[in-house]
Amino acid sequence: MKSRPPPDRHLDVRAALDYLDGRLDPRGERAVEAHLALPCAGCRERLRALGALVHTMRLDRLPPVPGALRARARAAYAPPRPVAPEPGLLTRAAALVFDSLTAPLPAMARRAVGEARRLRYTLGDGRLEVECEPVEAGIVALRGRLAAEEAALHRIEVVVGSESFAAWPDAAGGFTLERVPAGEARIAVAGPSGHFNLPRLTLQP
Repeated sequence: MKSRPPPDRHLDVRAALDYLDGRLDPRGERAVEAHLALPCAGCRERLRALGALVHTMRLDRLPPVPGALRARARAAYAPPRPVAPEPGLLTRAAALVFDSLTAPLPAMARRAVGEARRLRYTLGDGRLEVECEPVEAGIVALRGRLAAEEAALHRIEVVVGSESFAAWPDAAGGFTLERVPAGEARIAVAGPSGHFNLPRLTLQP
């Protein structure tokens, strides 16, 4: 318990809070009450304001959350466990079925796509179309479209040397990687339908 100075001393905030919280010994309480009995409007107003504030703060306190409710909440917001793909779809090779370098586009199509290289792969029942376009010295842009069930849940992964890049297709399957360094690239598609590795591809600026 705490004691407070004689009643002729004004109440500071600490003394007022100790009085409101019952932390004063009997002598300290009598000293505070004796001072409040004096014509000291400032101390009475300070005590009234602090009392209202303490009351509001106590009402704002929430009771402890029961352990069972806390466990249910944590379970509801726990990240879902990844669903393992079917064993036969764990890792599969994609097949290249078209490359504009080896099967040149018609003149009209070539004018439409400029210097871009066009490739098409089969991914099981799906299809991946990729366009590789030079951006500047040593840099290319990769754009494409994935035709697969739930295309937006797939991830396009590109690794060139020690650098890796990733893109998630939109609802229509479109994706873009704007600045990828030129060089030999390893490209993979991973998603609900499995993991597909594309044949090694040399990205040329």
